[in-house]
Amino acid sequence: MSAVADRIRALSQRHGRRVLIALSLIAVLGLGLRAYAVVDPVANPADDSHAYYALSKALYEEGSYGGPTFHDSSDWSPGAPLLYAAGFYATGGPREGTARIIEALMGVAAIFVVFLLGERLGGRWVGLFSAFAVAVYPPFIHSTGELMSEPPAILTLPAAVLAFLWASEQERLRAWLVPGLLFGLTAMFRPEYLLVAAAFVVLAAVRVGFARGWKPGLAGAALLLAALLAPIVPWTIRNVDVLGRVVPISTGSGKALYVGTYLPADGEYQRVKALLYERYEGKSLPPDSEALNEVNPTPLFNRVAKEYKAEQGEPDLPRDSALGRVGKQNFSKYFGEDPMGYLAMTVRKVGRMWSSGVGAAMSSTLGRGIQILLVVLGLVGFVLLGLRRRWWELIAPATPIVLVTLVGAASLAAPRRNEVLMTLVFPLAGLALVSAATAISSGREWSPRQASSPPS
Repeated sequence: MSAVADRIRALSQRHGRRVLIALSLIAVLGLGLRAYAVVDPVANPADDSHAYYALSKALYEEGSYGGPTFHDSSDWSPGAPLLYAAGFYATGGPREGTARIIEALMGVAAIFVVFLLGERLGGRWVGLFSAFAVAVYPPFIHSTGELMSEPPAILTLPAAVLAFLWASEQERLRAWLVPGLLFGLTAMFRPEYLLVAAAFVVLAAVRVGFARGWKPGLAGAALLLAALLAPIVPWTIRNVDVLGRVVPISTGSGKALYVGTYLPADGEYQRVKALLYERYEGKSLPPDSEALNEVNPTPLFNRVAKEYKAEQGEPDLPRDSALGRVGKQNFSKYFGEDPMGYLAMTVRKVGRMWSSGVGAAMSSTLGRGIQILLVVLGLVGFVLLGLRRRWWELIAPATPIVLVTLVGAASLAAPRRNEVLMTLVFPLAGLALVSAATAISSGREWSPRQASSPPS
């Protein structure tokens, strides 16, 4: 008990009692909003939500990733199904509510992690703003009402970035195992972060290399890489056995490339789905209609891949590889025919990615306005870090944001892409707001003194 009391006193001394009370209230608010989403989930979840539940259920009931009736199960990243299946084992049944409770608890944990990241970048007020933003941000609540892969990554990504900054200050190189493992877990939840993780291996070598020499730098990077691969390699071995080829995490990149390069649909998933449904079923459905949401997209993409394999005379070509090749053909065709039009589509894709979010709240005019404001403030936060020459605190959050945005620009750039990254945008936006408030406050204090000073 005395050890617990000592830790509580240490936290109070480090952060301040009022700050801890405020943070606790924010966490309670975040838990309440997520608990409501658990008991009153999204009425019509996205296609991926159905897939993640089916995969989690198959892991629990059949011990297989998708079962014999689930085609192309490797298109979905395994991290979330494995996590939710573990919850099913712990509670004795494949209930959706169990998975949503896991999402809710991880969301509350993310509140504390992002607070610490914000506090590091700009102090307690920045930390509290960041925590509050995580607690109430509508897409985070919406995703808790579905079964998706984003909620776990909302915790692991900011934790990985924070751990990277922490490890860079430690004398013992084994500290790099912590960010490595967290980046590996993030990639298991969202495969595009495997590229981000690889970039941080290089950054670790540079960070330690400049501070302590290149041998320690390479050693630190090697430790980060080893921890990064720990959760990924077993799944890669499984993929080699099941798929007959090396696939580190999942095979969904071909479909994303096909959708993102389809200029007639402006690279937008729902519009591609609507055009494919009209092509193969002869029926026209609006992209934002409930009827289209209920359409299973898998057979549509299967037919695209089947047509390509028939044209090429490669019936054994995996579906994802076929869709990826069609995506490359799309790029060559549309960029070759209309390069400016294709570049304009790419700009619109990135704009859609960052100007909105999942859920009805972020589709409204007010929601879009708040989203754009947060992104602009985040950019201002980057500028402030640069002006203050806090280069590594700038580089660490910038790396995931830039790389994932580039991935979206090249392939599928749905608003869901920004969801995990918003955990890094909030501290940056908070830094901009608190810096502005401090400047205004100091200006008001300075003016009366100037007014009362005698003329020179």
